[in-house]
Amino acid sequence: MTSARGKTVAIIGAGRLGGAIGRLLALAGCRIVAVTARTRRSAAAAARFIGAGEPMTDVAAAAGRAALVLITTSDREIRAVCERIARGGGLRAGVLVAHTSGAQTRELLDVAREAGALRAVIHPLQSVPSRELGVVNLPGSFFRIEADPGARRHVRELLRALGGKELVLPGWRGDPESAALYHAGAVAASNSLVTLLDFAARHLQALGADRRQALRALLPLVRGTLANIERLGIPAALTGPIARGDAPTIAGHVAALRERAPELLELYRALARRTLPLAREQGALTRRAAEKISRIVRE
Repeated sequence: MTSARGKTVAIIGAGRLGGAIGRLLALAGCRIVAVTARTRRSAAAAARFIGAGEPMTDVAAAAGRAALVLITTSDREIRAVCERIARGGGLRAGVLVAHTSGAQTRELLDVAREAGALRAVIHPLQSVPSRELGVVNLPGSFFRIEADPGARRHVRELLRALGGKELVLPGWRGDPESAALYHAGAVAASNSLVTLLDFAARHLQALGADRRQALRALLPLVRGTLANIERLGIPAALTGPIARGDAPTIAGHVAALRERAPELLELYRALARRTLPLAREQGALTRRAAEKISRIVRE
């Protein structure tokens, strides 16, 4: 089995994700030779966190030092950064150039292919709110990888160095729509979960709790639900009044929301409608009960 140990790496755009990946690669024995950011001060801070790499602002010069060029900028900057690297002579045949966008394909790196380099995408299915938490959260996470012929072995070496697992998507077509669909799922699991918890907390806030208090009260329930999902899967982990076919309770919810928190009613109804087929799949909810609840939550 090959290893990424000793591979030279340039981190281009070392923000939260780039800093976390850089530190994990350094810990795995990769040689971080350059770390770039918009300012030398920011690059120096990232290099200190990573524990290696010369702070730089010249992306082409940084890339020219490495066998792996990892572009961890925002999505809208990836293509332009890769073009700057190519114009500055920072690419050569056999170098692997990868970006970390979940919503984009390796087409953003086409100019690298023209220079004889290999293209790849390595996107973590994980939330990285800070460099520190990224180092904690990334190992054990699944990654979407996409690579040119000849690059997949190198990408898998990189994945092992990060402690990640490859997400296999048999329906992947390599087109922008595939990337967008994948990324929408990631957003639903992460960003939309934050929105959903805010939605749940607002029910308690309508009864006088402040947001922090409401969240503290709800988080043990959320953790328990996640543990149930991990052990039992979906839909087996589903509980509550819809799973029980308890139409009077659902009607009470709708009436209370209409009276006390009408701004929450639309989303409550939408989520209830989406829960109904899961409850039917689980097997306990009868068709008659499902139809009754459906009428209650229908717009």
